Amino acid sequence: MKTMVCSELNGTCEEKLSAESWGEMVQTMTKHVTEKHPDIAKKMEKMHNEDPEKWGKEMKPKWEATPND
Repeated sequence: MKTMVCSELNGTCEEKLSAESWGEMVQTMTKHVTEKHPDIAKKMEKMHNEDPEKWGKEMKPKWEATPND
């Protein structure tokens, strides 16, 4: 299990998000942003439509560097 803060994943708050895998973290972050930051969700959707792998390429190394809880 790893825990990261929304802002570490290009979000805007300090809420802690936990997941067992990178894929689960992507789902957790997507749900969090959609529910709590709809403005950011729109930006992320636009970025995803332009380059589906951009966010993952930037964020996955941060996930990998995060120590397990």
